Amino acid sequence: MFTENFYEGVDFRDAEILENELNGITFTRCSFRGADFAGIVLQSCQFDRCRFEGARFSGADARQCGFIACMFQYADCFGAAFHDCKMLGTSFSGANIEGLRVDGGDWRMAALPGADFRKQKLTGIRFTEADLRQCRFDRAVLKGCDFEGADIRGASFEEADLRGCNLERTALLDARFKGAKVDLKQAVLFAEALGVRVDV
Repeated sequence: MFTENFYEGVDFRDAEILENELNGITFTRCSFRGADFAGIVLQSCQFDRCRFEGARFSGADARQCGFIACMFQYADCFGAAFHDCKMLGTSFSGANIEGLRVDGGDWRMAALPGADFRKQKLTGIRFTEADLRQCRFDRAVLKGCDFEGADIRGASFEEADLRGCNLERTALLDARFKGAKVDLKQAVLFAEALGVRVDV
């Protein structure tokens, strides 16, 4: 189906992607509304301002890909995996993201409301200024993740290990942290959020 390395402004609406793997292809301002990517492997592909509304992305495996300002509203992303991907400004609002797996990557300003990361190990992910409302991080192990400025209203981090994560400029009182493990720097941020002065 894809014979070129670059596509711009092409409408792939409702297309059934027959390839099992796509490697190194760039798509700019393309529409994949209703397209079927189920189970596909994407390696080093770039999607810039593409639309995936209503697409089937279940079981897809994206590796070192870029999804810049893409729209996944109402897409089926059940069990999809993103490994070291750049997801800057991409929105999954209204999508089925049950079982979503994230391994590293840059998710700055991305929208992932309601994502379930319970008991997952998340390492080195940049969630800076991301929309993480109602997300579940309970019992997750978070290593080196950056939550600076993220919207965590209604999110839950109960019994999560947050040590080493950046929580600067985050409204900590908007989320639940019962039983979470934090380091000294984070403890100071929580105290400041409560209006308590800490001398260390």
